Amino acid sequence: MKYPTLLTVVTSLLIIRLFHLYIVRSWYVPDEYWQSLEIAHYVTFGYGYRTWEWIVGIRSYISISWIVILYKILKYFSLDTLQLLIWSPRFLQTLFSTFSDYCFVCWIQKHAKCSNVFWPVVCYMSNPFLAYCSTRTLVNTLETNLTTIALYYYPWSLKNKDVKFLWIVALACIIRPTAIIVWFPLIVFDFFAHKRYTVNNLIRYICIGLMSLIFSITLDSYLHGSFVVTQWNFLYYNIIKKVNAHYSVEHCYWYFVSGLPPVLGPIFFILIYCFIKKLRHINLYDTDSKLAITIFWSLSVLSMVSHKEQRFLLPLFPMIFFITSQQISIVCKKFIKLGIFTIILNIIILIYLGRYHQIGSTKVMSHLAEIPQNSTLLFLMPCHSTPLYSHLHLNITTRILTCEPNLHGISNYTDEADIFFENPKKWLEESYSVKSNNSFPTHIVMFDKLLNKVQGFLTKGKYKSILSIFHTDFPSVRTGHYIYVFSCIEYPNYIV
Repeated sequence: MKYPTLLTVVTSLLIIRLFHLYIVRSWYVPDEYWQSLEIAHYVTFGYGYRTWEWIVGIRSYISISWIVILYKILKYFSLDTLQLLIWSPRFLQTLFSTFSDYCFVCWIQKHAKCSNVFWPVVCYMSNPFLAYCSTRTLVNTLETNLTTIALYYYPWSLKNKDVKFLWIVALACIIRPTAIIVWFPLIVFDFFAHKRYTVNNLIRYICIGLMSLIFSITLDSYLHGSFVVTQWNFLYYNIIKKVNAHYSVEHCYWYFVSGLPPVLGPIFFILIYCFIKKLRHINLYDTDSKLAITIFWSLSVLSMVSHKEQRFLLPLFPMIFFITSQQISIVCKKFIKLGIFTIILNIIILIYLGRYHQIGSTKVMSHLAEIPQNSTLLFLMPCHSTPLYSHLHLNITTRILTCEPNLHGISNYTDEADIFFENPKKWLEESYSVKSNNSFPTHIVMFDKLLNKVQGFLTKGKYKSILSIFHTDFPSVRTGHYIYVFSCIEYPNYIV
């Protein structure tokens, strides 16, 4: 069978990911901005907002170094326009994702058992969740890129004794320490399959790990302003102190019941079939067996952590689509209309999620970026419901409802956002009373669901509605269908 040329493959992958970049404009999770663009903006331009993770030092600056470099280049050439600050990191992330997609195609062509990888690759590229995240500046997306590239370079054959994949794995673990969960089984398989327990090989393993860690400690300590080992802090706060449980706690079986099925769609049932089939013939020298064990191990370990999110599963996607590739090819060839229907449905889901669901959070910022320089902003929303300075690029006073976990062991601790939503009227009266010495903000941003509870405060401050933006058809408890902006200064009235 004649395979398409390298140029054809790369061009096709790039066009697909650029389409995803064009489609995805919506809000997903705060980390896309608050753990990347906001910090890069703070480092580059000297003003912005640092979340508690960066104050206590559980995040490595290596994960955002590429954005900082990009921002500094834009600043140096006076090209730091708002649109370039927003879209250039996402464009660069799209290029990263395209390269990792190419590595996935090469890997599956070389090592998968299916004779034709067309359908598995198409299903992989059109997966709505992967497409939804592939152009976002999430550390999970970067981790997935690195994992895919490392899987390509991993020595699956006993003849291949190369260890260059370890450098990529080390980088992934420095950026996100939980990556070691995914890579532990594969490193063990490689260690024993290639008999790397000689002194020279042990030294090589240790040197790669130490050099990567020393580089991370040096850079992070310099930028944090004091000696810090971010990887240890990450594990200490999230695993030992379990502060991540502050944000949500799910059952131990959540990934198997609610985590994987929605993001994989029909592929989930093929995955279950492949797992059952593989259990009958486990061969530790077989690629599919290694990957099946790695996937099950990763899901089991991640299930022990109380805080769970679907994006934490992203690094497993290339492995899942690899071991299901043969069955995907068989099913799609046999039921070609079903395969085409699935692809079309995936595109429709992506368009809805990217263009309509939770669109208000990013859309409202483009309007707020046009307010006068002397304005002050108050966001009466669940914490981190919108981007901030990375989408304003204005050195103005802002206030958000914070939601830091209980870092200091305070009894009966309640974060600011919870206090506000328990009694919005009381919080506003206390925060903007005569005793507080806080002046009223010029602009207030909130979801429509809150309007009735703060109407008295808005009337008292002589605020008028200047903007109404659609947000979502499926609001949560504290969000709403629309986002409102109120102003107490003269400002053009318009509705979007």
